[in-house]
Amino acid sequence: MSQSCEVEFDGSRRTFRDPFALTFTGHLPETVFLVVLLFGFCSAVGCGKIDSLPSVSSDGSVSHGAGPGDQFEHLQFEDVGEPRESQADDWFEDVTKLTGVDFAYHSGRQAGHFTMVETFGGGVALFDYDVDGDVDLLCIGGGDISSTLEFSGRPPTLYRNDGDWVFVDVTHEVGLDQSIDYSHGCAVGDYDRDGFPDLLITCFGKTVLFHNVEGQRFEDVSRSANAQIEGWSTAACFADVNADGWPDLYVAGYLKWEPDAERRCSAPKSGLRDVCMPGNFPGAPDRLLINQQNGTFIDQTATSGLLADGKGLGVVSGDFNLDGWIDFFVANDVIQNHLYLGSSSGHFKEQAVWAGVSGNEFGIPEGSMGVDFSDYDGDGVGDIFVTNYELEDNSLYRGSGKGLFNHRTIPEGLASVCRPYVGFGTGFADFDVDGRLDLFVVNGHVAYRNRQSTYRQPALVFRQTETGRFQDVSKTAGPWFSVNHGGRGAAVGDLDDDGAPDLVVSCLDEPVSILRNRRKAANWISVKLRGTDHDVDAVGARVQLVVGGRNQTRFVRGGGSYLSYFDPRLLFAIPDEAVGEVELRIRWPGGAEELFSSLATRQVCTLVEGAGVSAE
Repeated sequence: MSQSCEVEFDGSRRTFRDPFALTFTGHLPETVFLVVLLFGFCSAVGCGKIDSLPSVSSDGSVSHGAGPGDQFEHLQFEDVGEPRESQADDWFEDVTKLTGVDFAYHSGRQAGHFTMVETFGGGVALFDYDVDGDVDLLCIGGGDISSTLEFSGRPPTLYRNDGDWVFVDVTHEVGLDQSIDYSHGCAVGDYDRDGFPDLLITCFGKTVLFHNVEGQRFEDVSRSANAQIEGWSTAACFADVNADGWPDLYVAGYLKWEPDAERRCSAPKSGLRDVCMPGNFPGAPDRLLINQQNGTFIDQTATSGLLADGKGLGVVSGDFNLDGWIDFFVANDVIQNHLYLGSSSGHFKEQAVWAGVSGNEFGIPEGSMGVDFSDYDGDGVGDIFVTNYELEDNSLYRGSGKGLFNHRTIPEGLASVCRPYVGFGTGFADFDVDGRLDLFVVNGHVAYRNRQSTYRQPALVFRQTETGRFQDVSKTAGPWFSVNHGGRGAAVGDLDDDGAPDLVVSCLDEPVSILRNRRKAANWISVKLRGTDHDVDAVGARVQLVVGGRNQTRFVRGGGSYLSYFDPRLLFAIPDEAVGEVELRIRWPGGAEELFSSLATRQVCTLVEGAGVSAE
């Protein structure tokens, strides 16, 4: 979430983000002059300045009390509207009512305090909690804000997938209907290697670690596992950073922010009260917890090499430079992103600027939220996609090997399309099952008044063409995409095991939506990896399918999207000309490679480290 200043130059007004996040056009000398002017301007008056009482009203007068502009009921939100009729060539069908899922993230904004916490929403997780072979759905709950500015949380809701698009609420049955703090995100990983995925929920307050007891119930082990994190935590992921086979835990911090009834921020043009911008507050540190192999963690943040200046909203883990060690990419808000490259020493080296992923194509930081890591161009090297704030293009970074990336937003056709919007949940997936990864972005604003576009915004789907460029196909994506939403978290997964990835989206104070993919794969294979010597969840592994003359590469990553968790199974569409069994080449965490041959298609295959044929 960015903040802005307006500067008048040569008879026209220019709008800028934080000093390091401006977007410019025109001649270089003018741009240099504008940068200098901007720094002087912002130093003098402050960009996105906090107004302590008294506040400035829309007519420029000073108000010592709360006026109509301070009241939430005076805000105007656009109607969602009615979706268009379904068409034969739609990509997705909204099957939410069919599934029985009836849930909405609750922000608490109705209390009218204009807090930052209420704007960020929550995520969803797709994982098989009871290990019955069907992907289940967890929805993060958010919370409430009292009239006296006190925050309380709402529990998550867990739906068991009973097949045939029927989901059953089992929250009480598994013990998740317990009091927690105001919640945002989730991460899934088998931290105790017992075969059942465990759950972390990040909060404004105390983050909670739930141990999955044999798929029957979840127990809060935050204290006993030494995994208590307090403050404002957002994105998180499990990954084995020291290659001992036990998943460790990375948790992104956002801001050092506390409720203050006397603090008021106003929109620059109207002077009316609005949500404060992140540049007014220091960032909260990220945390790295190392698994002690006995059900507990130890905080090694101080010696890990992590920087203390982050404002993280998205995090994804994987082996970005293919050296056998886990790396982390953190999408930061209004400051440069962080790329942490791991090593055998256990110390991370931050390399975002060197690698070319610190910000836009000029290296300028942006308001970054959602993130994903995959190989969109089939060269075997992972690529990164990041969603950004309004008036900023989303960023596509193409991996070129050894941890270096090229900014490819413009060449791949993704410039300008998303620029009017504030992007959140995102990810690569082969939605049209043609063997090429497509892309989705869900959008929605965070500011009630200080914005260039509508509060609710369209979600977008981009099809990757044969040339490698992305084509906006949102108009044929389906009725759900024909109306605007307050999009936040989103996750991809094959909910009905038909070989076509489906989509689940969490919106701010709107129902969670289940979108069934209507494209059908003639032939496909779904792969679940199980590590033995290394990470049991195989985060950092690379799986390659070479068939029909095309290389398809998938990565097992931790985290991704926005505050959400994808179905961990890797899905490959197999071209019509390929018949019979297929072969997969797997590069496990640590770098060892194996071939798995004679694999049957149109089913889910669980592949265990060490059970294949060495490819070295």
